[in-house]
Amino acid sequence: MTSPRPRAVVNPKLKDPLADRLCEAVLTVKTVDEVYRFFEDVCTVGELKAMALRLEIARLLFGGHTYGEVARRTHASSATISRVRRFLEYGADGYRLVLGRLGVRPAAR
Repeated sequence: MTSPRPRAVVNPKLKDPLADRLCEAVLTVKTVDEVYRFFEDVCTVGELKAMALRLEIARLLFGGHTYGEVARRTHASSATISRVRRFLEYGADGYRLVLGRLGVRPAAR
């Protein structure tokens, strides 16, 4: 049996009043269209596409796909796939939280 994952804590380097306000702003949007509108004003098209790609990589890895399968499906670099895997396994559990709420099931180990 594997040991339970430690409880994730918000990185203190990220936490400040401006970041709090941004997080609170994200919580106010109610539809996918509203999220698009907000992100269109907040970040570049490239930044949004990069975040979407990282979430898709996390979804595939979480679902048990290999690096090769992920690379073929997403055309992401091995460095990006590796970085997402590292955060999926050792990060703040943000990917796991969101993927679970989206109904994505983890691969059987």
